[in-house]
Amino acid sequence: MSHRVLVIGSGGREHAICWKLSQSPKVAKIYALPGSHGIQLLDKCQNLDAKTLDPKDFEAIAEWSKENQIALVVVGPEDPLALGLGDVLQSAGIACFGPGKQGAQIEADKKWAKDFMLRHGIPTARYESFTDTEKAKAFIRSAPYPALVVKAAGLAAGKGVVVAANAEEACQAVDEILGQLKYGQAGATLVVEELLEGEEVSVLAFTDGKSVRAMLPAQDHKRLGNGDSGPNTGGMGAYCPCPLISQPALELVQKAVLERAVQGLIKERITYQGVLYAGLMLTRDGPRVLEFNCRFGDPETQVILPLLESDLFEVMQACCTAQLDAIPLQWRNGVSAVGVVLASAGYPETSTKGCIISGLPAANTPTQLVFHSGLAVNPQKEALTNGGRVLIAIALDTSLKEAAAKATKLAGSITFSGSGAQYRTDIAQKAFKIASASTAGLSYKDSGVDIDAGDALVQRIKPLSRGTQRPGVLGGLGGFGGLFRLKDLSYKEPVIAEATQGVGAKIQLALEHELYENVGYDLFALAANDVLEVGAEPVAFLDYIACGKLHVPLAAQLVKGMADGCRDARCALVGGETAEMPSLYAPGQHDMAGYCVGIVEQSRILPRFDLYQPGDLIIGLPSSGLHCAGFNEILTQMAASKVNLRERSPVDGGEDGLTLAHVLATPTQLYVQQLLPHLQKGDEIKSVAHVTHGLLNDVLRLLPEGFETTLDFGAVPVPKIFGWLAGKLKLSAQTLLERHNCGIGMVLILPQSSQLWRTSLPGAKVLGVLQQRTKDSGSLVKVRNFVEQLEKVASPFGGLGVRQLPEELKKLPANPNVTAPREECFENAAGRQLTRIPTQYKDPILILGTDGVGTKLKIAQQTNRNTSVGVDLVAMCVNDILCNGAEPISFSSYYACGRWQEQLAKEVHSGVQEGARQANSSFVDSHSAALPLLYEPQVYDLAGFALGIAEHSGILPLLEEIQPGDVLIGLPSSGVHSNGFSLVHAVLKRVGLGLHDKAPFSEKTLGEELLVPTKIYVQALSTLLSRGNHGIKALAHITGGGLSENIPRVLRKDLAVRLDANKFQLPPVFAWLAAAGNISSTELQRTYNCGLGMVLVVAPTEVESVLKELRYPQRAAVVGEVVARKDPKKPQVVVQNFEASLARAQKMLSQRRKRVAVLISGTGSNLQALIDATRDSAQGIHADIVLVISNKPGVLGLERATQAGVPSLVISHKDFASREVYDAELTRNLKAARVDLICLAGFMRVLSAPFVREWGGRLVNIHPSLLPKYPGLHVQKQALEAGEKESGCTVHFVDEGVDTGAIIVQAAVPILPDDDEDSLTQRIHKAEHWAFPRALALLANGTALISPQGSSQ
Repeated sequence: MSHRVLVIGSGGREHAICWKLSQSPKVAKIYALPGSHGIQLLDKCQNLDAKTLDPKDFEAIAEWSKENQIALVVVGPEDPLALGLGDVLQSAGIACFGPGKQGAQIEADKKWAKDFMLRHGIPTARYESFTDTEKAKAFIRSAPYPALVVKAAGLAAGKGVVVAANAEEACQAVDEILGQLKYGQAGATLVVEELLEGEEVSVLAFTDGKSVRAMLPAQDHKRLGNGDSGPNTGGMGAYCPCPLISQPALELVQKAVLERAVQGLIKERITYQGVLYAGLMLTRDGPRVLEFNCRFGDPETQVILPLLESDLFEVMQACCTAQLDAIPLQWRNGVSAVGVVLASAGYPETSTKGCIISGLPAANTPTQLVFHSGLAVNPQKEALTNGGRVLIAIALDTSLKEAAAKATKLAGSITFSGSGAQYRTDIAQKAFKIASASTAGLSYKDSGVDIDAGDALVQRIKPLSRGTQRPGVLGGLGGFGGLFRLKDLSYKEPVIAEATQGVGAKIQLALEHELYENVGYDLFALAANDVLEVGAEPVAFLDYIACGKLHVPLAAQLVKGMADGCRDARCALVGGETAEMPSLYAPGQHDMAGYCVGIVEQSRILPRFDLYQPGDLIIGLPSSGLHCAGFNEILTQMAASKVNLRERSPVDGGEDGLTLAHVLATPTQLYVQQLLPHLQKGDEIKSVAHVTHGLLNDVLRLLPEGFETTLDFGAVPVPKIFGWLAGKLKLSAQTLLERHNCGIGMVLILPQSSQLWRTSLPGAKVLGVLQQRTKDSGSLVKVRNFVEQLEKVASPFGGLGVRQLPEELKKLPANPNVTAPREECFENAAGRQLTRIPTQYKDPILILGTDGVGTKLKIAQQTNRNTSVGVDLVAMCVNDILCNGAEPISFSSYYACGRWQEQLAKEVHSGVQEGARQANSSFVDSHSAALPLLYEPQVYDLAGFALGIAEHSGILPLLEEIQPGDVLIGLPSSGVHSNGFSLVHAVLKRVGLGLHDKAPFSEKTLGEELLVPTKIYVQALSTLLSRGNHGIKALAHITGGGLSENIPRVLRKDLAVRLDANKFQLPPVFAWLAAAGNISSTELQRTYNCGLGMVLVVAPTEVESVLKELRYPQRAAVVGEVVARKDPKKPQVVVQNFEASLARAQKMLSQRRKRVAVLISGTGSNLQALIDATRDSAQGIHADIVLVISNKPGVLGLERATQAGVPSLVISHKDFASREVYDAELTRNLKAARVDLICLAGFMRVLSAPFVREWGGRLVNIHPSLLPKYPGLHVQKQALEAGEKESGCTVHFVDEGVDTGAIIVQAAVPILPDDDEDSLTQRIHKAEHWAFPRALALLANGTALISPQGSSQ
C-alpha cells in the first residue's frame, strides 16, 4: 500500500527527512510545507507554497491533510510543536510524528524541562531559574558550583545558550537575555546551570510513548569557527556515529535518560511520539543531560539518517501507532557520515542573501550528499544563498577520518560569490583525538624509510671507502661532503673535469641474478672512463643509490663494486647518498648514478683537434662486452622472447659454466690504468672517446669540421655476444652500430707514426684513419666489413634481422638564459665544460656533495608541477657542501624516467639550472635516460652532484674549537624542504587528503605548500664565509635525520646542544603533520628540520657581527647554545619548550585566519613585505592581506596589490569634507571586507580620533625610528644631526597621539660614519621588512595585545 506524507519545514533537516522517506516503497507522495528547492528536486516530492497552505494555520493544515489523504505528518521544526500543531492533527485523526504541546515543553520550556528531570531522577547539571536579573546575577556570584551556563527558558532557535568563561561574562548574558530580552519572551524566564566539563554528544531516539530506541550517537559543532571559537550558531557540522561515548555509557543513557524520560512522561500523563533528543555532556561522573529536544536535530539528522538501513516511514508509522518495539531498527555497520555546514557571510549575526553558489555537485551519490538549508534559485536557474546556514556537505566512508576529509573537501569545492562562505575544517577532529590515543602514531619507519638501516649501511661501507684512499683525501664518510686536497697532487695548472653516469637497466639484470658487485663496478668505470676523455686523472667519486626498500647487505655489495673500481683506478670513494623511496620504487627496485671528478693539466686537455692530420690513426680498444648500453630494450625483448638468462651461455664464458646473465653482466672495461700514463705524458694521444652512445655516434664526436673516416672491420672481429644478441633479437647491423659498442669500448686518435697501440695497448686495433672531408661525400663515418663480421657470429643464432633499438640516453641542452657559467668555467674543443681553480685559492680543497629530492618528486609528478624540484635538488647538494666552508662552483645532475617526455624533462632541467643560478654555480652536465623497466611512465628520479672549493684554512667544521657556551644561530627553513616525504605521503593517506585539497594550515593547496623549494643558503652565507675571521665554527644543514641527527655531525662526542623552540618559528606544516599523523615530538625532530634549515655554531664574541649580516635579510636568530655532554648515553640534541611550541602552533590551526587591510599612500614596499610574509606559511603568520586602500591613485603600491591579486581601493581624501567623514568611509569599506587588523604602511594621513578608537588594539603603524625617540617626520635627519650611533624602526599600536602608541616590535640599525639620509633610510627599509611581518605574526596569533592602560602586553 502506498501512502502520502506531509513534511513540515524547509531546512536541511527536512531535506534529509524527505530524502530518506522518498526511498520507502510504502510512500507514494511527499508534500513539503513550505519545502525547498532541494526537496522539490527529490523523487516523489512536491513543495506547497503559502498560497496553497499557510504553515501557521494549523486547522487548515489538518483539513488539507484529510482532504488529500495524508497518512502521516512529520513536523521538523520545534516551533509548530510548541504551539500545538501535533494536538490539532491528533484531534483531526491525522497521525503526527511529533508530540503535542505538553510534550513539546521538554524543549520549549527549559525550566519545566529541568524540573522534569529533577522529578524523575534524570542526571543533569544543577540549576536555578529566575525572572529577576539581579537575583540571577547574585546567584551566579554566590553559587556553590560554577554557575556559568545561562539559558533562555523558551525557544531561541538553538542560540539562546551562553557558556560563559567567568562570572562577569555570565552576568552580562543575564542582562542581555533576561534584562534586554535579546530573544524576546523566550528569555523572560532564565535558567542558570552548573558548568559541566567534558565532550558534548547528541543521542536522538525514536519513541512511541511506551518504548524508546536510540539512534546512533552524533556530535554537533555549535561554534562558528575552528577549535570551537566564535559565537554560538544553530550548528556548523556534525558526524555520526560518535566514538566519544562508550557502549557502557550508551547503555546508561538508554536506561537512566531515555527510558526514565519516557516513563516520566507516562507518569505525568503526557502523550509523546516522535523523536526524543538528549543533548549530553560526558563528564567524569558519567553522562549528564544538558537539554532535551522534541524533534530531530539540525545538523545531526543529516548525518544520522544516511546511516539508517530501516524504512524511515515504517519507523515513524510505528511510533505513531505504539508499535515501535515490533519493528527492526537497523543501521549501517562500519560506515561514518560527516557533514560540514556552509554558512553565508555575517552569520550568525546576519545572513547574506543572493550570492551565487558555484560548484554544487550535479546529484547526490551513495557516498556524497548535499542538503539545502537556505538555498534559493533565480530565474536564470542559478543557486543563490538565502539564509544564514545555506547547505551541508556530507561524505560517507568506512573511515571517519576519510569521511571528514572528503566532506571538508566537498565543502571547499562549493563557493559563494561576494564575501564567500564560512565553514569549519575541523568537523570530527575531537573524535580523532580519541582515535589517536588508541592508534599508533606514524613514524618515518612506518612510511617505509628506515633511518637506522641507512646509518648501518654507512658503518658497513666506511672500510670500503678507506680502502680507496689516496693522496689528497681528507676525512672520511659521514660528513656533509667529501674533501680532496689538490696540493697533495703534482699538478701545476690543474683543471677540473667532471662526469655523471648511470648504469641504465643493467641494474635490473644485476638485481635479478644477484650480480651486485658487477654493476657497482660498471657505475664507476663509466664515470671514470668519461673523465679520461679530456685527459684527466680520476681522483674522487660519489655515488647515489635509490631504492624502494633499503637492504643493507645488497647496497653494501653495490658499493663494494664501486670501491673495487676506485682501487683499480687509484680514485677515492669520498661519499655518497642512499635514498629509500617506497612511493617511487617498488621493493627490490633500484637505480644508481655516479659522479667522478678528474684533474688534468691545462696543457694536457683533450681533444687536440688542432693537432689532427690526415692519416692519423683511429684506434679501438676492446670492450669487455655490452658494457651498459641499451639494456632496457635488450631485457624487454629477451623477456618477450622467453630467453632463459639462467641457462649456460652459448658464447664466451659458456665453457667455464657461466650463464647468459653472467656474460651479459660482465662489468664495463676500465681504461684508466691503460691510458692514464700516456695521457699524462701528452705526446701521442690526440683524442679519446668513451663508447657509451653507440660506436658510430661516439666516433662522430672525435671528428671536427673538415674530417671524415671509414671504419673497417675486416681485421676487427666482432665479439660473439653481439652475434648472439643480433640473432636472438633479430637486430640489424646498423642498430648495433648506433646503439652498442660492437666490441670497441674506447676510441683514440693517434699520429700515423705512433706505435703506442702496438706496444702498450693490448688488444688495440686500427679501425681507420682520418681523412679530409670532401664535398658530397655523404656520412662522416662510413663502415666497411662490419655486416660480414657480424653475420659470421650471428648466423649460429638465426642471423641478422631488421629490428631497430630505441635510444635510451637523452641530451638536454643548457639554457643560457637561466644560468651563465662562472668565469672559471670554460669549454674544451669538444664543447665539454671544464673548470679552472679560482685564482684566490692558494691551498684549494675540492668539496663534493650528492643528494636527491626523495619522494617529494612524487608530489611534483602528481600535481604536474615539476620545475621547483630542480631547485630542491641543487639546494640539498650545495647546502651540504656549504657546511664544509665551500664556495659552490659547479653542478651536475642525473635524470631517469619511465617514458621520455621532452617537455617534462625540460621543466625539471630548467629548475635545476635555476637552482644552479641561485647557488652561483655553473651547470656542467645532465645525464638523462629513459628506462621503462625501472620506472612507471609518469615517474622520474633526480640526483645531483655539487662541486665546491674552499681554502684549506677555511674548512669547516672546526671540531676542536667548538666549546660549551658557543652560540647556535638558526636560519629558518622554507618548510619541509626535501626530507621526510615518505612520512608526508603516509599522513596524507591516513587523513584522506589529496594534493589539490586546500592545506589545513594555509590558503594554498597541499601540493603548492609541500612543493615550496628547499631554501638555498649560498647567497646568505657566502659573503660571511669568504671573510677570514667570520667567527663561524660549524654549519649544520638540517636535512635527512632532522634536528636530532644533523647537528651532531659537527659536534665532538663530549658536546651537546640545547635548543629553545620558543626562539624559532615552527612552521604550521609540522604542527599539522604531527596532529594528523599522531607523530611524536621525538619522531618529528628526528625526521624534519622543524623550521631550522641551517644551524651555525658561533663563538659568543662573534654573535653580533654574524647577526648583523643575517638577522634582517635571513630572519636569523639565536636559537640555542653548546653545552657539555656529561652522559654519553644522553642525546646530543635537546630541544626545550618544543611541546609547548607545537601545542601553540596546533592551536593556531583551529583558529580563523585574521583578515588584514593595509593602508598606503605610495610605493608600498612594506606592503610587499607583508604580502610575501603572509603567503609564506613557514613564517607562521596566521593572517591574510585581503584589502589594500590608498588615498592616492596611480601609486606603485596599488600595482603591487594587483600583481599579488589583492583587492584594492582608491579612496581619495580630497573627495571628503572632513577627516572624520573620510575615515568613516574607510571604516565602512573595512567592515564590508570583514577586516580584523589594519596595518599602516606609509599611509600619509593623520587618522581621526573616532577612527582610532573604533579600531583600537587592531590598528598598527611602522615608524622609521626607535621610538620614543624622534616621532613625526624627518627622523633620519634628526638622528644624524644628533650624532646618534643607531637608528631603526618601530612597529606600534596607533593611539590618538603622534607615534605614542604601545610598542610591539623594534629593529635597530647602526648608523655608519659615512651614512647620509638616503643610505640610512635604505638600510632601515630592510629592517622594516623584517619587523613589520614579525609584528603582524604576533598580532595575528594573539601574542601582541594592548592593555586597557594602552601598553603592549
